[in-house]
Amino acid sequence: MQSIVTAVRRIPRRWLPAVVVALAMVVGGIAVGGYALARPAPRSTTMPQSAAMESQLGVRFSRVAIVGDGGLITLTYVVLDSEKAQRFQSDTAHPPALHSESRNRQTTRVSLMKQGHALRDGQTYYLVYENTRGALKSGERATIVDGSLRLKHVPVL
Repeated sequence: MQSIVTAVRRIPRRWLPAVVVALAMVVGGIAVGGYALARPAPRSTTMPQSAAMESQLGVRFSRVAIVGDGGLITLTYVVLDSEKAQRFQSDTAHPPALHSESRNRQTTRVSLMKQGHALRDGQTYYLVYENTRGALKSGERATIVDGSLRLKHVPVL
């Protein structure tokens, strides 16, 4: 510590502000670099796919997101086969269940299911779930369950 004080005293006064700023930048850079290294790597947000689920339901699930200030979940899907997708969407008594892979929580409470129009191949649609008792949280993984079909490791946005 004494050597730092001695070194600072030898710096001409007109350079002192520049030295202080440079020193602050070095210390700040070390702190930011340490934070970046200590931070966990972001988890992949790549959506898994299931050929069996797509073949049977006629849809490809594309996104699960927490919305509505955490109280709702949207399950977005793309129609691959409009006839099968119509049957899937019309089965309001048996909607897909969303299971948390981190905690023992799930929801099947669909607030909006039947969208009242013919489904078209390639078009994106969605289901809106109630996030019952915080069943899912942003950043975790979920499993979509429809009967015996399962789509695991779905990122929740």
